[in-house]
Amino acid sequence: MKPLLLAAALLTCPAAHAGSVALGTYGTFEITEPKGWTVSTHAQEETGVAVLLTPPASVNARCVLNVSVVSPAEPVSKETIREQVQSVSEQFVAASVEKEKTLQEFKVSSGYGAYCLFTDASEVGKPVKPEVFKNVVIGIIRLSDGDAIAVSLLFNDPSGPDLAAMLESLATARIVRTKP
Repeated sequence: MKPLLLAAALLTCPAAHAGSVALGTYGTFEITEPKGWTVSTHAQEETGVAVLLTPPASVNARCVLNVSVVSPAEPVSKETIREQVQSVSEQFVAASVEKEKTLQEFKVSSGYGAYCLFTDASEVGKPVKPEVFKNVVIGIIRLSDGDAIAVSLLFNDPSGPDLAAMLESLATARIVRTKP
């Protein structure tokens, strides 16, 4: 899956460690990373930041969150988020084992999020290799009307501890708004 290569390329960007991530005058993005993982950031444009959750070297998984401030802030329905996830997931369908988009919901601290999980058909039955991922989760989370988080989770076993740890971490995500 070529999109997985793009996600892996993003992971090689220079990064600075952060416990919470500044979003300019909007506020801060906060997330509790899984035990032993690190949080780093890479600025993107004026309104966003890439937040990378990286596991210890013995774990072959990655979590890439593109956190953006949406201006002007406007409500988005669950149905719209679900449609957006289906749209961005389309590129993974043909190369997947699933051959279809099955929507699931993120557990989030506020707002709403949805995702699709795909298995790379070309990696099935092959041994795990560092930085090569058999599975990907693609999703979108809206914690409030003024933000959007594009989610990419890369891992090798949908029933394993790595995906569970990333999903638990996402459930802690929140944005603390700067008071005007």
